[in-house]
Amino acid sequence: MATEISRPAGEALRPASRRAHIPVASRPQQIVDLLREEIVSGTLKAGQQLKQDELREDFGVSPGPVREALRVLENEGLVEHFPNRGVFVADISATDLIGVLIPVRLAIEMFAVTAAAPALRAGGIADLENLIEQMRVAAERNDRLTINELDVRFHETIVRASASSHALQLWRSVQPRIRAQIYALAPRHHAADDIVAEHQQIVDAIRDGDDEKLKAVITEHVQITPLRLLGAGDAG
Repeated sequence: MATEISRPAGEALRPASRRAHIPVASRPQQIVDLLREEIVSGTLKAGQQLKQDELREDFGVSPGPVREALRVLENEGLVEHFPNRGVFVADISATDLIGVLIPVRLAIEMFAVTAAAPALRAGGIADLENLIEQMRVAAERNDRLTINELDVRFHETIVRASASSHALQLWRSVQPRIRAQIYALAPRHHAADDIVAEHQQIVDAIRDGDDEKLKAVITEHVQITPLRLLGAGDAG
């Protein structure tokens, strides 16, 4: 039976409509963004096969953009290619998530926020505050998709402000995998109001110039909270 590519309710587009909405030059990146979000949100499950012919028909594109998009997702660790079998959504173990990916992300963000704090205090905090305000609005609607997108933008803003292209590249390689696996493995979700509060604590610590508090709130947000949601650790 053909693999069905599910779409969030109300967002399904027919191939012709997709062709109209995706400019030729940006099609590979648009396909990457759509598939990445479906993997991260759990719409596409770990182990699910992504058949190139079906994706090509679904998006209304030639084989090239689909192959290019799948290569990008493979480099991000979100899909795996098995010779003579095909491409499948990657299945990252809880052991790898807890023992490798979360600690790696924590190390990257700890470096980034320490390096970025002076520049952020000099003029970048307003951007972070704006993202938090958008989170508050989304939290009132319990719009988790928007909250997740804003969360990514918030942390990417900090990593970018570190002025380290290596840190940004490493961060981009691990954060989608972490988001996807926490969504798949966590027995419960982080309360929307708590997400907003934790981001506000990060901004407050940056503004106050309190390095110890900043390290503590980054550790809480990036490592301790995910482990608690996964049932793998305590906050204490």
